[in-house]
Amino acid sequence: MFSEKVIRVGGAVALLPLLVEHGVDPDALATEAGLSAAVFANPDNVVPFASLCRLLKLAEDRTKLSDIGLRSCVNTGLASLGKLGYLAANCATVERGLAALEAYLQVHDRGAVPVISCEDDVAYVGYEIVVPGIPGANQMTFGALAIATNILRSLCGPDFRLRQVTFAFPRPQSTSLFRSFFDAPIRFDAERSALAFDAHWLARPIQSADPYLHAMLADDVRRDLNRLGESADDTVRRVVRSLVAGGKFSADETAAAFGINRRTLARRLRERGTTFQALLDDARYGEAQRLLQSSALPVTEIASRLGYADTATFTRAFRRWSGTSPRRWHTRNRAL
Repeated sequence: MFSEKVIRVGGAVALLPLLVEHGVDPDALATEAGLSAAVFANPDNVVPFASLCRLLKLAEDRTKLSDIGLRSCVNTGLASLGKLGYLAANCATVERGLAALEAYLQVHDRGAVPVISCEDDVAYVGYEIVVPGIPGANQMTFGALAIATNILRSLCGPDFRLRQVTFAFPRPQSTSLFRSFFDAPIRFDAERSALAFDAHWLARPIQSADPYLHAMLADDVRRDLNRLGESADDTVRRVVRSLVAGGKFSADETAAAFGINRRTLARRLRERGTTFQALLDDARYGEAQRLLQSSALPVTEIASRLGYADTATFTRAFRRWSGTSPRRWHTRNRAL
């Protein structure tokens, strides 16, 4: 449910001054989105994820800025994540800092999952919104990848460069800021929203890291995570969804994410009345909906990305999930 997904407002505090700069009343617009402008006074406040997306969509419509999500986050980085940002900055290496963000981002953002992966000599940091079709999801993603870029630049140092940036959304009307900010090739209507960079940066030590401060912050963030009260079922579903978005589909990979073996995972899932295959199907269905709605990928490529041997097998599975074919579902639900 949309109402169950919340996000910390720290990454969006620059949006309201941007609205004022372009002649839009932030109080009125926030109210229209179902929010109060007052919540942005404290970066630790949380709001419904869908409501913040709605505010971004309204902001795009009223200001006529098709890149407003990016604009509002070009100067936003680790500090916007509060103690989680400081935890990442005090990890021993860039890889461990990113792993901390991947493990604990749900403390701040429960409407999306970070997807961190490595393919050959290329590393990827992606951002996948959990529920497809939320108005303003494109602007939220533009901003999230801007923040991720600033984080990488902070952790890696001034020599860091991106290889490519991809967005699983249509090309906005204006792309000049995308080119100048990311300083890398940009591709829209892609299969995923992600930053690509040379994998060797992952091993780079974080020069200012303080092991003592890291230990204190890690304990504090873990307590925050425990206070969320996320059920074990929700945790497994979130991890499987993140793995599927990163192109991983095996029970072994899911078990490894929890530090257990495949048999133990299967037993624990049976105890909860489900199976890995059921969770995998649910995650694949969600990812298929997102790709069909937000990208221009043909069905053949979506089937391949979701790990199906051929399009016919994927089509049969999708029809079982939705009651219709992928192409018909796409026609009815294509994002505008």
